[in-house]
Amino acid sequence: MLHRLAARAMARRLHRALKREGLRRGPSVADPDGRNKGIEIPAVWPPAIAMEMTQLELARLEERAEESVRKLALPSCPGILAEISREVRAEAPNVRRIGDLVTRDVAASAGILKTVNSVAYGLRGAARSVQQAIGYLGLDRTALLLAGLLLRNAFPSADRPVLARFWQASAQLATAAGFLARALGVADRDEAYTFGLFRDAGSAVLICRYADYDSVLAACPESATVTDHEKAHFGADHAVIGAVLARDWHLPEEMSDAILWHHADFVLALDAAPIRLEAVRLIALGVLGDRVIDRYRGEHESAGVAGALKHALRLLGLAERDFADLETEALTLLAERDGRPMPTMRLRTLRGLG
Repeated sequence: MLHRLAARAMARRLHRALKREGLRRGPSVADPDGRNKGIEIPAVWPPAIAMEMTQLELARLEERAEESVRKLALPSCPGILAEISREVRAEAPNVRRIGDLVTRDVAASAGILKTVNSVAYGLRGAARSVQQAIGYLGLDRTALLLAGLLLRNAFPSADRPVLARFWQASAQLATAAGFLARALGVADRDEAYTFGLFRDAGSAVLICRYADYDSVLAACPESATVTDHEKAHFGADHAVIGAVLARDWHLPEEMSDAILWHHADFVLALDAAPIRLEAVRLIALGVLGDRVIDRYRGEHESAGVAGALKHALRLLGLAERDFADLETEALTLLAERDGRPMPTMRLRTLRGLG
């Protein structure tokens, strides 16, 4: 749930950050006279609440945003995830009880074991029980992976080709983000992977709610942002929906913040970001992941994506030539995951680049 006090504090921090950077009030394009320092500010919900509003105006905006999301009837947090989250937050978590909770769900047990025993984790010996898997992962990472496993179950795609394509894209982003996080050492791999799965989950909500979502999105003009287009047609955008869903499902605060702000690419260019560095890094990893997926699909990047990529590389301390090497390895990983022929490359871990 978007807590109003937290939202107001975030708005004030953003407004101060924008003033420090010399940016003008409200959404705009790159300013030819240089007052905006060439930074493009997309017209998405978080920057909008950063305008100079009265407390009453801000409260009303927050209420409208949250009401529009709640009308969509978001999937509630699965009982098993809620119980495990409570246990993880306990003063003395009971690891055996968490293992028992996971074991009760056959699909969750199989998913956790399959994930831990995959090539990505490189265990010398396979985990033969859920308790062994949890012992390797730790409690927080177990909860993250479980959330990702349960997310897709909340949106069945058997009779929805659009949703099936969406989950394929989300899985590709999660794989790329997790790989890049581990290679660069700038974020936890499992948190980056889960962020990749949840980042655009708000779109899954809209797909299930509106049969024409895909066609409406395809008609989005180049002059408009995706989030503005969604709000104009459906009353809410997938970034806000995804952030509410992430908080309802007990994901870390930095992840829900990253989901909320992931279309506000300009935060990558600010010297003093209005959200935690962990959240900004997740956004940057998502931008790099998008670039990898565009290349994987043979698509050309837009000017906006190119600009966001430049800021993401700078924030992560990564040179373009080094990213080109990582990009090739990520493409190979995706090809292996999807069973497509590509040359095998050895995973390199680049330390000290974050």
